[in-house]
Amino acid sequence: MLMAASILGACGQVEEGPAQEEELMQEEQALNGVLLGMGTGNIHTGVTQALATHSEQFMCEMNQVGAKWLRIDADVATTDSATYQRIVQKAHAKQIQVLVRIPAKYCGDDADQAAIDAFAASYVSHLNDLTATIFNTSAKADALEIGNDPNVVENTCADGQTRYRVGPNAFAWLQRRVWEWKQANARTELIVSGAIKDALFTINQAPTPPTTTNPFWNGFFNSQAFIVGTGKIRPFDYLGMHPVNDSTMDYNCINNGNTTCFTLWKNSVKTGIQGATQRANLASGTSDTKAFVTEFGFQISPTNLCVGIEACTLTNSLPLNSAPYQQMAAGMNAAGEAFVATGVTPVAIYASYRDGTSDAFGLRGAWDPDTHKYRVKTAGWNKYRSMSGVSGTSTVTEACWIPGTYFGGPNSAGDLEGLFDGKDALRTTSSNDWAYGYWKGVCGPGERIMGLSKLNTGAGNARVRLCYKDPLDSGRYLHPVPETNPPPTTPDAPRCTVRNVENGDDRGASQGLQPTTSQDWDAGNRRAECAPAEYVAGVAQSLDRKLSHILCCPQTLSAQGRTCETVAFGSADNRQSTDSGNWDSAGFKGECGVGRYAAGVSRTPAGQPNALLCCTQ
Repeated sequence: MLMAASILGACGQVEEGPAQEEELMQEEQALNGVLLGMGTGNIHTGVTQALATHSEQFMCEMNQVGAKWLRIDADVATTDSATYQRIVQKAHAKQIQVLVRIPAKYCGDDADQAAIDAFAASYVSHLNDLTATIFNTSAKADALEIGNDPNVVENTCADGQTRYRVGPNAFAWLQRRVWEWKQANARTELIVSGAIKDALFTINQAPTPPTTTNPFWNGFFNSQAFIVGTGKIRPFDYLGMHPVNDSTMDYNCINNGNTTCFTLWKNSVKTGIQGATQRANLASGTSDTKAFVTEFGFQISPTNLCVGIEACTLTNSLPLNSAPYQQMAAGMNAAGEAFVATGVTPVAIYASYRDGTSDAFGLRGAWDPDTHKYRVKTAGWNKYRSMSGVSGTSTVTEACWIPGTYFGGPNSAGDLEGLFDGKDALRTTSSNDWAYGYWKGVCGPGERIMGLSKLNTGAGNARVRLCYKDPLDSGRYLHPVPETNPPPTTPDAPRCTVRNVENGDDRGASQGLQPTTSQDWDAGNRRAECAPAEYVAGVAQSLDRKLSHILCCPQTLSAQGRTCETVAFGSADNRQSTDSGNWDSAGFKGECGVGRYAAGVSRTPAGQPNALLCCTQ
């Protein structure tokens, strides 16, 4: 949040004048020497298109705009371990590094060393647990931010006193104890000191060090935590910063299209970051401290939003052919130029991907129920992409959110395409007859079973298989043809296998295969379950309408962090997603959500389908 919203005016266009400061980059070039990142905000779970279910699409977009870092917050009560792990794994799959921010709160006296030591020890113990049980192996964080905004003044402690979130001395000792933990355990994660808001430093003539009137910065750098015996120590890899410097510029300057609006402000950010790193060098006896901007942004003033924020511009006051910037994009550009000019800021993470409840920093705004998407702020989105310097990815803002295709519901003639009650419903016709003499519902290559229905009256037999093809991950669902007999030239090629539950459970043991989960996910019923490296590509029922087989085909999903849920639909609809519409009005429907796949199907002893085993990708 590089600029307070209160100083912003109505949205308009800005053409930044690159000639104003020659040491800064040209506005349309990528940031030289600065990697951009993105903060997720609390969208892990509990929101539309949460990362728990839509991490594929989100990471696709992050790759599309050129993000190289992702910041996530630990200790969110509604986020389970598996979701955290999946987010990190999906980021790493796109070569995006992950900064995990672990919050800190200290309610003691900033001069009480015993209390500070107890606070730091508790924090380190918790950090050790997080890295041992959640952020480990393939879900290991690349960097850890130790606390956040410690100089925010609050009164949230039990004693009701107003104090810093973490006092400057306590905060310095917290960094020291974490650093000692890193060294003692040979940890490879980068340690980023919790970002301190504001960097109001004045650069003086050498050898005079930069000065500041901010008591938190002075208290932090004067702490004995930087002293070891007769020497000094820098207890972090990067100095975390939130350069939230207020500006004195007139917002009318922006709206009138002038080119010098950000000159003073950019210089303030530049000298502030440089001053903070120089003071860190002095305190630690080093000469190469770098800043890690863990949060920056620029939001439009809420009182001056124009209708249709994605498209609002002013043109009548701007010179011909000037760039159509909105305030948000212009502020982002100015921030990027300031970071480059510091020479000591290798990473800068943009505040948030989506707007929060109390801010409008996001590249995307509110959820649009009509278009089923979060509205993109086009100018800001494009500016971020140009600043990252990415190339070879789509410039279409919704490219990663194109919905997949469902196959199974009513076609143009009103017939159920996926009905396999009394006939086959085959999406591929070149397969072996893996359940000879049975009615089969089979998905095609790249598709997976996402839903199954049963007649909601009478016999309650299986009716419709719902197939789904996702444009982002269809290549992971391999459906070799023919499934059970690879060509002789590839005798070791992955092949599909079959489960038969006519006489009881079949979870692969007879073929020497392990089940996807060891859990009894539908007690009292017969479970057909694929192996961990397989998915359900087809289902079959006997001519007397009893669920009999499933077809399990190879998939290339990581098993790390995978979780599975039972979706029982024996007596009512149970759907993790309704994006597919009402694909069988005469049946009870079970359906896995987007970002999941079916790893198993169960039936009652009488032969009625009862549940799906839905697992995360």
